[in-house]
Amino acid sequence: MISHWFHPEDRNSIRPERLSKSSLWHQVRFVHEEEAPCTSGDLVLISFDRHVSKRVKKYLFQFTNMPGSSLRILDCGIFVQNQPETLLPILEEICSSGATVLLLGAPLGLMKNLISGTRMVSVIRESNLDDDIYLRTEGQSPLIQYIGTQRHLVSESNVQIEGHLRLSELREDLGLAEPCLRDSEVLLFNCDSLSAAEAGYMTGISSSGLTVMEACQLFRYAGASQSMNVISIYGYNYESDENGLTANSMAQMIWYLMEGSMLKEDPERSTLTQYIVQPKDNDHLLKFYKSEVSGRWWIENRSGGKIPCSYQDYRKACEDDYSGIVIRSILG
Repeated sequence: MISHWFHPEDRNSIRPERLSKSSLWHQVRFVHEEEAPCTSGDLVLISFDRHVSKRVKKYLFQFTNMPGSSLRILDCGIFVQNQPETLLPILEEICSSGATVLLLGAPLGLMKNLISGTRMVSVIRESNLDDDIYLRTEGQSPLIQYIGTQRHLVSESNVQIEGHLRLSELREDLGLAEPCLRDSEVLLFNCDSLSAAEAGYMTGISSSGLTVMEACQLFRYAGASQSMNVISIYGYNYESDENGLTANSMAQMIWYLMEGSMLKEDPERSTLTQYIVQPKDNDHLLKFYKSEVSGRWWIENRSGGKIPCSYQDYRKACEDDYSGIVIRSILG
């Protein structure tokens, strides 16, 4: 078992005796108390900083339990090694079991190795931050979709080579983020993407940004993904968060990630309606599918697989205005 890689945490600060029997606390399993292997129904919680972990879990464990959730928290405690890359074999073992990993405060040195060659979505306010550049310095670059970037913080050269969903676009329709979250394997959430008013402190945060409600909805989309197996929340400064508002927000996001897991859908097993579009300048038929259960959309790629997309992607294709998903999947 993986327990020897982690330090157990002091739970007295959580004061479990005061928590309701319907709280999430009573459904959490602790890796130091059992030797059962990870399963596909586990949300494996790994922390890297005792202060961050204590603050977030104080709120998370008092939230109400979700009997219908397909995810159950397995709390590992605090990672003990100073070299973050030593965790990689453990993460591979956990992910191979089908479990989902949630990393609280993971260092960028770990993330750089973890995301190599993966489909990743990054919720961040600018794509030319030093930490983002650091992720790209070595090895195979990840396939990145950026969510929540702000026009005045992103260079035009970056926009031309990367997928961006602007904060302004999300304000008009947050559902635009759902397909790329559903198609990703790794989610990185930088706490700096929250607005300062929402986060409750100013250090490193822009006056404009995501609201907590928007961030929670993004995590709900991530929870509904069939392919998402690693979620990392980083960039939190606990010393500046004196009133605990950001820690509470992070706990809420994790709760909605779990709620979203009840909405997972396998397109190979769902009842789908097919819609065919014939491009004017391409002989390849575009085959779209809509779930009659959830209303989600997919497009069939050249190998016959179904790639998450949106109704807007279908409507644009009907007008010979092809979105990035269609171009990458079919026409590229």
